[in-house]
Amino acid sequence: MDTYTQVWAGSRPGCLIFLLDQSGSMADPFGAAQAGAGRRKCDMVATVLNGFLNELIVSNTVAQRDGTTEVRPRAEVAVLGYEGISVEPVLQGNLTGRTFVGLSELQMNPLDIERRHRTEIDDTGQEIEITVPFPVWVKAKAGAGTPMCMALQQAHELAQEWVAQHPDSYPPVIINVTDGVASDGDPLEVAQAIRQVATNDGEALVFNVHITDINLAPITYPATSEALPADPYAQLLFEMSSVIPESSRKLLQSLLGREVEPGAKGLIFNGDAASVRQMFVFASVPATQPLTTSNS
Repeated sequence: MDTYTQVWAGSRPGCLIFLLDQSGSMADPFGAAQAGAGRRKCDMVATVLNGFLNELIVSNTVAQRDGTTEVRPRAEVAVLGYEGISVEPVLQGNLTGRTFVGLSELQMNPLDIERRHRTEIDDTGQEIEITVPFPVWVKAKAGAGTPMCMALQQAHELAQEWVAQHPDSYPPVIINVTDGVASDGDPLEVAQAIRQVATNDGEALVFNVHITDINLAPITYPATSEALPADPYAQLLFEMSSVIPESSRKLLQSLLGREVEPGAKGLIFNGDAASVRQMFVFASVPATQPLTTSNS
């Protein structure tokens, strides 16, 4: 049986579990030549995630005959932050303490709606600055250590819980955004355990985005460990990351506009703010199918 073929649908929703490193080093700025230059890593990750969640909601919103709109229940999202010795759900406001949240719940319960400025080109070709609403669900935070093992263990438990309720859906996708080494042990074993959790459509996927303040090009979706530095941490993240499913690899090639080798891993090493967004978009590729009655 082919695996990783299900699209996200109301009857078979997708599952995204975000793990956000909130350690003290996330307060450091990105490098001057990186996307997000000068901005704190934690601020940019929060901004990118909030923007992505809004885009996910919009892309799954359809007009009704009565002139209203409906957000299709095609995905469930959990966001966990880890720092010090704790791992906590980071959604706030009416969603405080919640793990899995549907898209319609997200739409109805932002923590805040900020007014942000965006530059556009008007009909005469002049640049103009407009103010746009920007929903916020996740606030930036940078604290102490990096309990990545604990975060992955909670993701493992959430994935098991979700799979038990959605055995025929596309499997859970776990996206770990981090800028440092785990402070609570070796995360490889628990990452491997997550990949043993499976629906009828395939095993759960573990993707990693390693961000830095180093002005070097990111290494994206390597197929071999030789493509990475000899640094033990780079090699560890490679071992932790899932192989990209063939169906997703083809979509990723379209997204990137370049070839992605068979066997490539879901890993971005030495990334920046643009890398974080790229991974979030890629992780949601099962949601890129057109909205129809059959996949509502």
